[in-house]
Amino acid sequence: MSEDLDPFECRLQFISLLKKLNASQQSIQKTARFAIKHRPLSEDLYSCLLEEIEKTSLNTRLNILYVLDCILSMSRKIQFKGYTELIEPNVLRIINAVALSSSKGIVNVSSTRKLLLHWKEKKYFDTSTIEGAEKKIKEEQDNKANVFTKADILNRMEQDRERHKRLREEMWRRSAEESPDAEFEQLWQATDPFDSKSDGVEIMQQNKIYLSHYPWDSLLL
Repeated sequence: MSEDLDPFECRLQFISLLKKLNASQQSIQKTARFAIKHRPLSEDLYSCLLEEIEKTSLNTRLNILYVLDCILSMSRKIQFKGYTELIEPNVLRIINAVALSSSKGIVNVSSTRKLLLHWKEKKYFDTSTIEGAEKKIKEEQDNKANVFTKADILNRMEQDRERHKRLREEMWRRSAEESPDAEFEQLWQATDPFDSKSDGVEIMQQNKIYLSHYPWDSLLL
C-alpha cells in the first residue's frame, strides 16, 4: 500500500505536494489521495499538514483545509478512521491557523465557516468540536482588520470558486447504500406542515394568475 516508502521519504514527497498545492480540485485531490494511499504513515503525514498549515501563506492554508476535507471524505468511503481521529483534537488549532492567526486571516473566515458547516452536516466529528470552532471565529473576527488590494480580492475570488466546486459536489452526492426514497424523505422532514390559512391563500392567488377564467373564489364558499 505504501510502495515500500520509509517515513522520511514519504514525508518529503508529501511536503513537496503541499508546497505545490493550489486551489484547483486536481491539486487538492491529488494531495489527499497521497495521504490516503500511504495511510499506514498517517501520523507522519498529518504532522506535515499541521506544520505547513501554520507557516505557509493564507491562500495555501485554506487549500490545506480543503485537503483535510477531502481526506475526511475519502477516509469515510474506505472506513479508515485514522485521519479523523488525528484531526478532531486539533480542529480549533487548524481553524486558528487558517482564519484567526493574523489580521488578514479574515479573508478565510467565510470559506472556513462553510467548511465547518459541511463537517457538521457530514458528522465527521462530535458536534461540540465544530461548535467550539464556530464560536471562536465569531468571537474574534470583529477584531481583525481587513486590508487587501483589488488584485488580492480578485485573485482570492477566483481561488474560492475553485475550492467551492468540491463542496457543491459533496452537497449533492448521495450514498450508494441509502434507499431510493431517502432524498425525498429528507426534504419532506425539512418541509413545514401545510397551513390552510397562509398557504391556501397563496395557492389560490397563483391559480388565479395561471387560470384566470376559472371561478376559484367559488371554492371558498
